[in-house]
Amino acid sequence: MATLNFTKNGDKWVAESTVNKDYILHVERASGGSFSIYQRSTSSGQYKACSPLPASIVYDAGQVIDYAFGHGVYPSGGIHLRFESGSEVTMAEINEGA
Repeated sequence: MATLNFTKNGDKWVAESTVNKDYILHVERASGGSFSIYQRSTSSGQYKACSPLPASIVYDAGQVIDYAFGHGVYPSGGIHLRFESGSEVTMAEINEGA
């Protein structure tokens, strides 16, 4: 289990991580609002929106987000993830599956 450290970036709270297998995300926030996840399969370059995400997560995810993700294919360097929250994140963890 790894802690995600969100920092303020403009009007969003942002954290980044890399995973090598399916994972579970747990996020606790000060209030609700938007929550987006972006991915890329290279260590540099542009992120692409992770889809399909349930509309309930993208537009108003609430204060607590618990969701399991499986991307199917994981390149040798892993999948690089960027999380953006519309409200302050008070605690977040990412746990890769066995």
